[in-house]
Amino acid sequence: MIADNRVNTPLDELEIGHVFRSPGRTVTETDVVNFCMLTGNWIEIHSNTEYSSKTRWGERIVQGQLTFSLISGLLQFGPAIQANYGVDKLRFLHPVKIGDTVYATGEVIAKKDKDDKFGVGTFLIKAYNQNGDVLQRSEWSILMLRKRADLEELMAQATPIFKD
Repeated sequence: MIADNRVNTPLDELEIGHVFRSPGRTVTETDVVNFCMLTGNWIEIHSNTEYSSKTRWGERIVQGQLTFSLISGLLQFGPAIQANYGVDKLRFLHPVKIGDTVYATGEVIAKKDKDDKFGVGTFLIKAYNQNGDVLQRSEWSILMLRKRADLEELMAQATPIFKD
C-alpha cells in the first residue's frame, strides 16, 4: 500500500511493508552545472555535449550522486527522523537525463530498537523517472524516535515557523 509522501511516523507505529511516495522533481541543466561546480565532478559524460553524443547514451547524463541527493530531499523526512544511520546496497540502474522527472518510493523493510526512545528503521528506497524506469535502489537505515509521546514532546519544544 502506498501512503502519504512524508515519513513522520514514530518507528513503533510503522508496519513492515508500509510504502510511501515522494513528490516528483524535474532535473535541469542548472542542477547539473551547479553540482559540477559544487563537487568538482566535471567528468565529460556529465559536462561535455560533444563527447557525450558519442557514448552509449548519446547525450549527457546526470551524476548518480546528484540524483541520490535529489531523492534524499524529495523524501521529506519529518521530525520523527533523528539522523541518517547509513546507506547500503546503493546501485545506479538506469541513466538520468536532463529533463527527466524523478521521484522515489520507500518501503519499510526492517525495524530495530536501540533503546526506550530510539530505534533504527530500514527502508528500501527506489528512485524512478517519469516512465517508471527504476533509476537507483538502496537501503537506508535511519535513527528514529520510537514513540508518539516523544515526537509530540519534541514538537511542543520546537520553534514555530509561523506566528499569529
